[in-house]
Amino acid sequence: MNDTIKVTGKICAVLTRADGRVETHETTNTVTNDGDLYYAERGAGQAVPTDFTNTSGTFDGIMELYTATGSGAVAKANDRSDLGTLTTDSAKAMDSGYPKVNDLDSGNSGKGTDVVTYKVSYTTAEAIGSDIDDVCITNPSPGSSENLLFHAAGLGTFAKTSSDTLVVYINHTFNGT
Repeated sequence: MNDTIKVTGKICAVLTRADGRVETHETTNTVTNDGDLYYAERGAGQAVPTDFTNTSGTFDGIMELYTATGSGAVAKANDRSDLGTLTTDSAKAMDSGYPKVNDLDSGNSGKGTDVVTYKVSYTTAEAIGSDIDDVCITNPSPGSSENLLFHAAGLGTFAKTSSDTLVVYINHTFNGT
């Protein structure tokens, strides 16, 4: 008998240029060991999971964007020390109403009925960088070796200027295997 649950995921970064052109960058992601623990504690009804929640049990993880120059490959044991250089002003809380299940946002190509979606919208003044490629969710006051809920690399190394907006969707699909 195989009674495991596999969590898979798709990242969708939608970059809108000043001239209205839309670029979509997609990749997969790895839910880390700490992310597995978070989802297990939530599934068991634990009021305040170990990581990524405040003292009342409300999700308070933040999204961060990085360059592709990290020291380690994406792995279940990753923490912030495995990431490249943080993109300035990219550490940001989720948009209102996120995370959510069964996201209906038309820009999210990874949504679904059994999918948890995290979403962050960056304005023209935020997350300006020349080689954005990696993304993670971590705690709101991360240290250099802080836990990650997930880590993804391979968004296609794109630049975001002060004239562009960016929306990043992180999707985690729960599938029995």
